[in-house]
Amino acid sequence: MSQVLINAFHNTANLKRDAVFDDQRLMPICAQHDALTAAPGWIGKNWRPGGTLLMAINPGGGGDTYRINPADVTLYGLIRRFRDAASSDERAAGLRALSDAWIGIQATHNIRRVVDAVLDATGSDASQAAFLNVVPFRTRGDRPARSAELRRAWLISTQQQVAALAPRRIVALGCKAYDALVAAGADRSHDVVLLKRAIGDSRITPQAKEVLTRLREERE
Repeated sequence: MSQVLINAFHNTANLKRDAVFDDQRLMPICAQHDALTAAPGWIGKNWRPGGTLLMAINPGGGGDTYRINPADVTLYGLIRRFRDAASSDERAAGLRALSDAWIGIQATHNIRRVVDAVLDATGSDASQAAFLNVVPFRTRGDRPARSAELRRAWLISTQQQVAALAPRRIVALGCKAYDALVAAGADRSHDVVLLKRAIGDSRITPQAKEVLTRLREERE
């Protein structure tokens, strides 16, 4: 993993919430310590420039009745350990541990259906992919940020991560993520593909199946 990548992810992990949001309206009322912590995403151990980058709108867990679970404790503990790492070696090890844990945790959630479908269509696996959120903070009710806030998050953090990754394409996981990327202007410099998601990721939508077919045909 290059130092440029590590630095880009470390910068996002150190991002302050008030650097993105105009006010407190999207501050979750539960698990606020985690809501104040920027979640920088993950990088597969075999990532290479030209790979497929998966992007969602923001981390889940912002609901008013959300309760911290063991996976949260593990994930956000690793995020803070990576954020607070002082040396280059500690940061490299921290990002690797965080990425491996995040991939494993994500595989237990329903989002795995769409992630696995994209990876299968592109002939890759999680070790060759990367994942980011447009906004790296939880929001109350998992609602999207305002357009100005989306652009701000992109300009001061996420854009640097994408540039360091140098993906072939960005697959936006859901309409909210796609709209956020467009609002941020990401589509002007990157190939952004919309993959529509069903409620709760209970199935692969017809539109998503068409996109997956195109992705599969591109590599044949």
